[in-house]
Amino acid sequence: MKAVEAELVSLAESGHRRESLLKMGGAAAILGSIVFVAAGIAFGNLTHSSDPETLLRVIASRGRTFWPLVQMGFAFGAFLWVVALTALARTLTDGASWALARVGIAAAFLGATIHIIDSGISAYALGTIAWDWSAPGAETTRLLAFGEIVQRMLGGTWAAVITFFHGVPFVLFGLAVALSGRYPKWLGWVGLIGGAGSLLCGIPMFFAKYLVSLEFYVPFAMLLSVWMIIIGVHLWSRAEEL
Repeated sequence: MKAVEAELVSLAESGHRRESLLKMGGAAAILGSIVFVAAGIAFGNLTHSSDPETLLRVIASRGRTFWPLVQMGFAFGAFLWVVALTALARTLTDGASWALARVGIAAAFLGATIHIIDSGISAYALGTIAWDWSAPGAETTRLLAFGEIVQRMLGGTWAAVITFFHGVPFVLFGLAVALSGRYPKWLGWVGLIGGAGSLLCGIPMFFAKYLVSLEFYVPFAMLLSVWMIIIGVHLWSRAEEL
């Protein structure tokens, strides 16, 4: 009897932990999407669509906290999405879906790391250069050159973000969800489309700045944000069913 009771207690504790993880993942998916959209609107693709002088002028004109907060939003959103995808992976337990989800988690960790590095460089380097550049008596020519160097560096890290954070993980998770039988197949294919579209936008950015226009990337980014919100609702609903 004691062995049976212990087993029942263990199962109850396991179910409680799973419920907590799914609820946390669902909330992280929804909140992360909101944070990403807000940061993206404030960001306005300034780093990649503006010349260095315009970029520094806009950052300096919006106050000292504006640019760091925007970049912190991206970093926090990336962290929340990793939490959400980790919870999603726990619900994908069969065959190919299990394998795809585990590789997807590894890809998401890699992509989120790149995203946080990109945000940190942008927040501090561009923020401080912009304020120094706008100060009275500043060596504007030298600081403008520094700004352009940082901007070019961020072009490379942003291409990596689109490829390895918005692209690869969502191709893998989209396919995993579609094959799982636990979620609507259309939901998996939508995630796959969002990830594949991001890959097609991100990879060319490694070769030239103007190969892919912002107008091509933004719809896929928005699609992934909506997809994560839907996934968040599903995760929360599954937690309630336990």
